[in-house]
Amino acid sequence: MNQDFILDLFYSLNGNLDQINAAIDAKLNRNGARKISTFELFIKSRISMNAKALKMAGMEINPDEATYLSLYPDLSELEVLDLRKNFLGDAGLQAIAVSPVLGNLKELDLRNNQITRAGLEFLSQKTTLTHLEKIDLRSNKLGKRWEEKLKESDRLPHLREVKTL
Repeated sequence: MNQDFILDLFYSLNGNLDQINAAIDAKLNRNGARKISTFELFIKSRISMNAKALKMAGMEINPDEATYLSLYPDLSELEVLDLRKNFLGDAGLQAIAVSPVLGNLKELDLRNNQITRAGLEFLSQKTTLTHLEKIDLRSNKLGKRWEEKLKESDRLPHLREVKTL
C-alpha cells in the first residue's frame, strides 16, 4: 500500500469513506498494520471536540496515514495540526503540503518526523497551505537556513514563524 493506492481509492470510490476504509482495512489485514477505520475513529473523536485543532503527537502515523489524513473531508476547517513525533518523512509532508482539504491551516507542528531538505524543497515550491503562519520542524534533518528559505517562498505568503533547530 502506498500514497498512489490511497489516492486511487479516494477518486475511484468518489470519496465514500466507508468503502475506502473497508478496502484499506482489507489490504492492511494481510500484514497486521493498524486498521484505517480505527485511525478514522480517532480523527472523528478529536474533531468532534474541536474542529479547528487536531493533535496527533506520537501516534506512529506513517506516510500512508498522512495521505489519508490529507484527504479527510471533515478537516476542512482545521487551523492547527500537531503531528510531532510520528513517522511522516518527506512523503507524508508532501501529502499534507498539497492537500485539497487542509488549505485553512495556520499552524503545523512536524517536529521529529524524519523530514529532510527534499521534503522542504517540495513544500516551498508546491504547497497549497497558503494560509500557513507557523511551522515547527525541529528535530528533523534540517539546518537553520531553511527558516529563511521557507519565509521567502512565494507559496507561503503568510508564513512568519519557522523553527528548525
